[in-house]
Amino acid sequence: MFEVVSDNSEETAQAIERGLNAYNRKTVDVNLESKPVNVAVRDSVGKVCGGIVARVNADALYVSLVWLEDHLRGTGQGRRMMQKVEDEGRKLGAQIAWLNTLSFQARPFYEKLGYRLFGEMPVDGGRHKRYFMQKDL
Repeated sequence: MFEVVSDNSEETAQAIERGLNAYNRKTVDVNLESKPVNVAVRDSVGKVCGGIVARVNADALYVSLVWLEDHLRGTGQGRRMMQKVEDEGRKLGAQIAWLNTLSFQARPFYEKLGYRLFGEMPVDGGRHKRYFMQKDL
């Protein structure tokens, strides 16, 4: 007998990832293990004032979170963070980067960095959109 249950534990997430990776290895000849690529902006006392959470799977860098304190926006820190995470992704074999952003967030910023739209979907009852963007590395 099997049951389907809600389970948000890290242990369950890791078991699912291991199972999927084992299945994928039977089919493709690339390493699909996720490799973290995180970048932080710190002030003079070491406090995190911004950063990026990303990971490389196979040949793709997925940028999942990008944040910068308001007072640092427009100072070039965001561009430097993105360049750093892309450089680190390349070192791990990434040939493409992708991310998603909401219509009230940073699409123009990413476009200035060379990202292009490849998909979109409505969110918040259609009041906003989620944009999926990619860039060749």
